Amino acid sequence: MADKRFILELGKLLIAAAWADGTLSTKEINGLKELLFQLPDISGEEWMELELYMASPVGEAERQRLLDRVMAGMGSASDKALALETLGKLVPPEASESDQQREVVQQLREDLEQGRGGFWDHLRRPFRRMLNLRGEHYRDEQDRESRLEDFIKNTIYFQVTMALRDRGMTFDLPDGEVRKLCLAAGLMARVAGVDHVVSSEETTVMGQVLQRHWALTEDQAQLVAEISHHRIFRGLDSVRLVKRFKELTTRKERNEFLHGLFEVANAADQTSFEEIEEIRGIAQGMDLSHQDFLDAKLAIPREDRKGL
Repeated sequence: MADKRFILELGKLLIAAAWADGTLSTKEINGLKELLFQLPDISGEEWMELELYMASPVGEAERQRLLDRVMAGMGSASDKALALETLGKLVPPEASESDQQREVVQQLREDLEQGRGGFWDHLRRPFRRMLNLRGEHYRDEQDRESRLEDFIKNTIYFQVTMALRDRGMTFDLPDGEVRKLCLAAGLMARVAGVDHVVSSEETTVMGQVLQRHWALTEDQAQLVAEISHHRIFRGLDSVRLVKRFKELTTRKERNEFLHGLFEVANAADQTSFEEIEEIRGIAQGMDLSHQDFLDAKLAIPREDRKGL
């Protein structure tokens, strides 16, 4: 597993490369976010730290510090593997084998493998053009730039829409409903993941709740459920999820969804005190009453209850 600090510094170094001429366009920012999104185990707070680096130019001294730290990290096999993998993602999928971008990335790989001092020059010169091409690849009729506004606010929505596009799948739902179901999946994952583990039983029940409320196929529902519980361990902010879900739903919808949260909590082993308290906090954030909370909790038949 790559070192957490190395992951963050690698992300900052890529941002510094994009700032090399002192400017950063919206398209380049979008391309950076596409790339940085794929770094593992970045928390919500760390994403905000990366965004600060995108907000103003990175100076020469800071760039050199980042470069020194990243190059020093090449002594770790896991850190080196992550850096090489990230560089590979600079090349758009449609690029041919003879594409110049592939040649650039191969040069960067060799620099890292052999500890060459030319890494920065080889990265700085073509990096902005490659970010622009990356952004072009993802610009389509679904208005990708508007989805990038959800990069921090609701990353489940961001990733689900990308996964659907890559798999040739679609939801026969208005965009607002897709956003709503992703928020719901995130909140269910918060409950399931309160003990830092999401079981297969919990994922299955999450999918069933999504199918019931949004008429999804089993494959679609499981895709959303799986993405949501992977994202929940990367700093997804429950306060923002609750606030946005409340804004998009009626009180009746929120009350019905509360029942689904207890189904998830009851899916595997004994329902824990922490899961119940997580649901209580979500209910309060959605402006539901204590009686609503109790009614949802007791709606599960006595013979089916575990720790409830």
